[in-house]
Amino acid sequence: MSHVDTDKKYKVRKSGNSDVTTIPLEVKEKLNLKTGESIRYLFETDGSVKIVKAEDEVDVDAIVDSVMAQYEKAIKDLVDL
Repeated sequence: MSHVDTDKKYKVRKSGNSDVTTIPLEVKEKLNLKTGESIRYLFETDGSVKIVKAEDEVDVDAIVDSVMAQYEKAIKDLVDL
């Protein structure tokens, strides 16, 4: 595994019940990460940790609810046949 190391250090700080740190601009750019998007941590077998951009999850329940609301009258009419 190849990597680029820098001398820059990033401090871990307390924020409420969590620990936080900054994400350097070059990391955000490399991951094509925008403010407000999510990341995931991947724990590698060699003990290292990789940060990746999290894929958006599809909310199937919200889609079903939306379709049901849109076609509610038509579905009721079919049931009544």
